[in-house]
Amino acid sequence: MKSVFAGLILLCMIFSTSIVYAVEQEKNDTQPNELLDRIETLENQLKKLEQENKARKSLEVTETEKTDQEKEVLEAVSREYTLSPRGTFSIDYGLSYVYSPAETFFTQDQVDNETLQLYFQRQADHTITNSISTAYGLLDNLSTSMSIPVVYRYSKLGTNDAMSQSDLGDISVGVATQLPVRFKLPGGIQSTYSLGVGFPTGRSPYKINPKTELSTGSGLYSASLGASFSKQVDPVVLFWSLGLSYPFGLKNLNYKVQDTLTLEKVEPGQSYSFSMGWGYALSYANSIFMSFSYSYARSTTYTYKELTAPRKSGDSTSASMGIGMGLMITPKTNVSISVGYGFTGSGFSVNTRIPFDFVL
Repeated sequence: MKSVFAGLILLCMIFSTSIVYAVEQEKNDTQPNELLDRIETLENQLKKLEQENKARKSLEVTETEKTDQEKEVLEAVSREYTLSPRGTFSIDYGLSYVYSPAETFFTQDQVDNETLQLYFQRQADHTITNSISTAYGLLDNLSTSMSIPVVYRYSKLGTNDAMSQSDLGDISVGVATQLPVRFKLPGGIQSTYSLGVGFPTGRSPYKINPKTELSTGSGLYSASLGASFSKQVDPVVLFWSLGLSYPFGLKNLNYKVQDTLTLEKVEPGQSYSFSMGWGYALSYANSIFMSFSYSYARSTTYTYKELTAPRKSGDSTSASMGIGMGLMITPKTNVSISVGYGFTGSGFSVNTRIPFDFVL
């Protein structure tokens, strides 16, 4: 019995030892599998994070893309904020309509019990201007420009006093430059400086019959200085400009304002202008912008042959708000459309501009 009992005990010990060994062996076989599963899970998570990071980077705008977007926005606003690259010939076609009923300024004076009209009407109610503007890049930071307008004006349409006139407007030429890199303004501000000269090629208001004709030009030579600035402040582009215009006077006119009054001399005052606004690129093909413009003109002095003292028109101001959009109609052609409303009168304007660039 004792031997049988001892045998049973030995068999139980052998069986329990086998079970323990099998369990330990299973644990040893399971641990590598768990490690492999965990490693595979981590690899999948890393791949997912890499894909998300690539997606974020693809959505980020690079510095080159920011520069291109800024240029597109500013070109939609005006050519004055950008320059044509070296060897590039640019042509802008512009079409504008201006309605300005408030710009009919004249006054009357009593001289020897006779009523004299001293300041005559110089503006039409409606003005349509077709203009061709060209620019050529002499250097990357220096370009020349010319603008040739053709003007059509009409006034008092539908009445017996209706008048209309179409003729060449005042041609202007200019030069624009940007500062070298070492003279750049701080804060990432881009600047452009311009100098222009205007020629009285349009129909002069001092050589027409104001009762039956309309002028298409100022009749004066003029010189102008301008400075334009821009800065990108994500997500918009800010821009602003300053301008000074100096018109040169006229002498020995001998212009009959009326039968008993002869205009001999005109001394126009200089004018100052300021504008500012912002633009936003909706996409690579479209942008919007909004701007505010203000100008202040000094008084003009008129000297008449029959009067002992000159007469002054008084200083004048004008202000307007504009909103517009730039549209890319082809990969190389953009169209800029804007609408302006005058704060100092009841007039408004509609402008369209199409720029073309050619590398010579």
